[in-house]
Amino acid sequence: MQTLTVLTALVEKYAAGIANLNLDGDELEEYSTVLLRLQNQVETGEPSERIVKECLAYLERFRTRAA
Repeated sequence: MQTLTVLTALVEKYAAGIANLNLDGDELEEYSTVLLRLQNQVETGEPSERIVKECLAYLERFRTRAA
């Protein structure tokens, strides 16, 4: 699992890229919810590996949209 520093950088990266994704209302809400869930995991200081993997897998699906 990634370190807290790496996870923090990923949260920032995904948050910064939201504007480039052209998400509709429902997609934007879901994306934001998953991103917030990941951020909350990082802020606990002891993130759950399962939750982090789920969040990253979801967010990674949108990576090609931002390219």
